[in-house]
Amino acid sequence: MTQPVGVLRCRNLHPDPAIRLFCLPWAGSGALGYASWRLPAELAAEVWTVQLPGREDRAGEPPLRTIPAMVETLRAAADPLLDRPFAFFGHSMGALLAFELARTLRGTGGPVPAHLFLSGMRSPDLPSWRPAASTLDDESLLCRLNEMAGPSGSALRDRDLLLWLAPMMRADFEACETYRYQPEPPLDIPTSLLAAADDTEVRVDEVSEWRRHSKAAGPVLIFEGGHLYLLDHREQVLDQVAGELSLMWAA
Repeated sequence: MTQPVGVLRCRNLHPDPAIRLFCLPWAGSGALGYASWRLPAELAAEVWTVQLPGREDRAGEPPLRTIPAMVETLRAAADPLLDRPFAFFGHSMGALLAFELARTLRGTGGPVPAHLFLSGMRSPDLPSWRPAASTLDDESLLCRLNEMAGPSGSALRDRDLLLWLAPMMRADFEACETYRYQPEPPLDIPTSLLAAADDTEVRVDEVSEWRRHSKAAGPVLIFEGGHLYLLDHREQVLDQVAGELSLMWAA
């Protein structure tokens, strides 16, 4: 059973979910990036993916170009679904979205995530040491994307597809590059940090700095691979997510 088309999509609706996991996209990705994600049946968990404007079946819509605009869109879409415990998983740009959405919910007095999974993104107050990607010409952008992919994701070798996606990807890169962290007290939410050993975009030590923004962040879990490591290590990542969510019920 699949939830109807919208910003948020679910392929495994449950009649009485114990928890909802919202999976927030990396730059250039949409709902299909997490479409195959499932958690063990005993968790009674729904997995919700995100389809922001400008990607996949919303390719005809203009993309959002700032993190705050994306967060507000997600907040409005998620609001009716926050009646059960929930968690956020965000990779790269998605980690920023997860963090800022959690802070927004806290600021409005609403329910906050039971757990945050922040993957493949530096601490939000650290500047990137990489050149801006949003202003690269097509050839340079393709080279950057292939470098980011490393051995992962054959789709990133499809030149025609990448050129078609380039405007949306530039919009996402622009959103990340223009994001400015605003100081607030650290979140009091259990937080898992995930990183890749050979990531050319984000260093492991930069991921570890998220611990300054969460009172309950653990050590960084390091996976083999490059920036898109989770495409090659989906099962290991899901095992980690399931394990952390299981601990919630054990507690």
